[in-house]
Amino acid sequence: MGKHKTQRLIVTTLAAALLLGVHGAASAADCKGMEKQACEKNEAQCSWVDGYTRSDGVKVSGHCRKKPSKKSSS
Repeated sequence: MGKHKTQRLIVTTLAAALLLGVHGAASAADCKGMEKQACEKNEAQCSWVDGYTRSDGVKVSGHCRKKPSKKSSS
C-alpha cells in the first residue's frame, strides 16, 4: 500500500471515529436545562429527577439529567 493510500485510510478512520463519538451518544449537555415535558419525551437518553432536600438541608430543584451509559461486558 502506498504512503498516500495509508494516510488517506488513517484520516478516513479518524474522521469516522470522531463523527461516531460526537453523534453516537447523548452528552450531559443534551439533557441539561430541559423542561420536564421535553425531558420525558427524550426518555431514551434523559430522565427527570424530582426536586428533593439533601441531608444537609439544601433544596435541589427538579431537573433533567442524562441517563447513565450501559457498560458492555467483556
